[in-house]
Amino acid sequence: MKKVLVVLFSVLIALCLASCKNQKKAAEPPAYYYDVLRIKADLAASSMRSIYNPAAFDELENEILEKKVSRTDCYYRLRKILNTYHVAHVSIVPAEPDPIALPLVFYYFGNEYHVCSAIKKYEKYIGWKLTKINGLEIAEAVDRIAEFYSYETAVSKKQLIEKKIPFNDFKYAGLLDKNGKLRVSLEAADGKTIELSLKSVDVRKNKFIQISPEKENDCLPHFETLNYSLKPCPEKRTLYVPYLSCIAREDYAPDVWFSDIIDELNSGLYDTLVFDLRYNRGGQLLTWGFPEKYRDELNKYNIALIASGRTFSASTWFMESILNVCPDAKIFGEETGQAIYNYTGVRKEELKALKCKFGFPVFLDELTPLTTIKERTDEYYRGIMPDVEVQESFEDFMQGEDSIYNAVYAYFNK
Repeated sequence: MKKVLVVLFSVLIALCLASCKNQKKAAEPPAYYYDVLRIKADLAASSMRSIYNPAAFDELENEILEKKVSRTDCYYRLRKILNTYHVAHVSIVPAEPDPIALPLVFYYFGNEYHVCSAIKKYEKYIGWKLTKINGLEIAEAVDRIAEFYSYETAVSKKQLIEKKIPFNDFKYAGLLDKNGKLRVSLEAADGKTIELSLKSVDVRKNKFIQISPEKENDCLPHFETLNYSLKPCPEKRTLYVPYLSCIAREDYAPDVWFSDIIDELNSGLYDTLVFDLRYNRGGQLLTWGFPEKYRDELNKYNIALIASGRTFSASTWFMESILNVCPDAKIFGEETGQAIYNYTGVRKEELKALKCKFGFPVFLDELTPLTTIKERTDEYYRGIMPDVEVQESFEDFMQGEDSIYNAVYAYFNK
């Protein structure tokens, strides 16, 4: 009897220990819970600490502990929280691009969006104008998508639907129909309309066909892929300099590139130099001191800077350096995506559980000496304003022309 009691007592102890162990295991938060804590710590120590508010993050933490939030839900909740700060340099992005996307790619021409790329199935719709998304006006649909992106100026959110957009973006923005498809309304040049019901595609398994202008023009900036280059156009006495990214090329050092610009100008074939920064989202200060070095040469020519809602960060520093050296330089295009007073100097953290990278700023641009561009506005959330406001035109593009380049030429040849 005594032995039986000992055995029973041992079994009960074992069961209690196992139960405690299971309860402890069940209470353990998912790994991405700790990624949220890391983001909070980074923001509290960042240059944004004066505007950082942990309340929304605390609410998310509690819902994770209550098992109400999946890993993907958590990712999109974080994006929505970070959006409220309107700081482009605080963001969370997948470590690897999401390959499940829309089968169409759009491009923003002025106040219109056109299909600029599509998989084979939808090739015939390339060039058609986008008129509605899931029955909503484009502006309303863009506003919904923009809730999950970090943007600063109002113009910068208009370009958010230009890339291969992850299909989940539309899902979390509430833009899919009850069958999980995205309905888009398109309009052809002749006025014909159609509504397509689109499902997602794997971009790794589908080739996208690009739009082509009816007339070729090697000077068009839209198909440029190099971070920086030269495009001579002596027939218009203009040297175009596409500057897509402030990241050094391995095959072409920045100092050699800038020296080549000056050598080309000295050929006597040009009156105007155009730095095209409409796609430049920043990077590093590659050209530090270069404009100052070539001050005398640069001031012999008309200087144009092209900006848009896609122009951010280090590219605005480049604009400042040119404006300081060449006070007669003119800005063409649109307001920049980067607000004049803002937070920069990005530090990145890897969030392993969320399979993302979190970027946050460590400097406050309000304290930096960008005096020339700051003179252009005193509004906190406005970008660098153009001297000559001009938007791209789809019709000009299809004729092998660029509306902004044409405006530059007209301005300096009036």
